[in-house]
Amino acid sequence: MTDWEAQLRRDTKAIEQREETRRQHIAAARLAGHSFREIGSWASMNHERARKICIKVNGDSRTSAERAAAGEPADPRSST
Repeated sequence: MTDWEAQLRRDTKAIEQREETRRQHIAAARLAGHSFREIGSWASMNHERARKICIKVNGDSRTSAERAAAGEPADPRSST
């Protein structure tokens, strides 16, 4: 017999982990120079949602090249 409570808790944890991985990939794609519309399309979400995820993860919505041009670290995640 299946322990449904334990199974559903495992499912929930796995889904949360995959969603965090997805957010990290979205943020990395932006740093690599892709547009929010591209990223949103690839992730099956609105481009504004992709932008908000990038701001939350990267602390900014700019690409690595845009950050470097402004004299800032290209990847804010590597400076911590």
